Amino acid sequence: MARMQQDSPGRAWASPGSVAEPAAPARDAATGRAQAAVPGRAPAPPPVPHVALRPMTVADVLDGGFSVIKARPRRILTLTAAFVVPVQILAAWLQRDVAGGLGLTEVFGDDPTVLREASGSSTGGGELLGLIALLLVPSLALVCLAAAIGHLVSGWSVGHDASGRELVRLVASRWWPLLATFVVVHAAEVAGVFSCYIGSFAVMALFVVVAPIVGVENPTVGETLGRSVRLVRGRFWPVLGTAVLMGVVSSLLGNTLSALPQGVAALIGFDAAWPLVALGGILGQLVTAPFVAAATTLLYFDLRVRTEGLDIEFGARRAINRAG
Repeated sequence: MARMQQDSPGRAWASPGSVAEPAAPARDAATGRAQAAVPGRAPAPPPVPHVALRPMTVADVLDGGFSVIKARPRRILTLTAAFVVPVQILAAWLQRDVAGGLGLTEVFGDDPTVLREASGSSTGGGELLGLIALLLVPSLALVCLAAAIGHLVSGWSVGHDASGRELVRLVASRWWPLLATFVVVHAAEVAGVFSCYIGSFAVMALFVVVAPIVGVENPTVGETLGRSVRLVRGRFWPVLGTAVLMGVVSSLLGNTLSALPQGVAALIGFDAAWPLVALGGILGQLVTAPFVAAATTLLYFDLRVRTEGLDIEFGARRAINRAG
């Protein structure tokens, strides 16, 4: 991605993957003076971010993931919160009886009977359900976010800025291919575990852009999987390296954001401080989930630029829209 900037006259140059500074106020053609806002008139909508496509480096993809979020933070973070907040609250509540709900100061205190009582009162069912919720639901939410952000960025490329409602409707209307591809890909990744995880990494790379394909192109389930393989197979190793780096950055950032509230909860005891556990999970997921989704979307566009000349196609469509 060469740059992401505001599509308006007088726009400033931006580094690859970033958003340019807001353009200067509109000026009167005759006097050259800045035009004042007219009282009673609704303010003009913000300019549509313009995505100038070109082959991207790994740094472009990672930095561009944050730039996409900064371009429309309220819209993207609100959609993310709709998925993340209920799941994290439910998972934290289900896991409130970990270690009997006692804090570390009580478990490792001087009284040895405390630990035995804690282990005897722990409810494995709730902990297991909480673990399943933390493993599966955020992954499915990430798929939905990647599809929505793919649609959003695709619209920017032709001058259309999709609203939050439009993104929600898109995810709701394409729930079946998103769910079906999620199940197929994760089943293949689980099967790949039996080949010393090599198969899992191969599956992850080959199907990493499945969700943006659904969000932008809306093919059938089989066509989505096949299209992802065709886009990736010519650049398998660069895609695999980029996907691994996205995971590392996401993990480090998420752990950093969630460490403090979850550490305090561990000291106090999960039974009383499970809201802190939920808060830590929400803080981490609110940043890492849209980052990974946006970076995956940029990786998808990069593959299409390299293999299909997407930058030329979008440039022509943008010119037609302006002429019309």
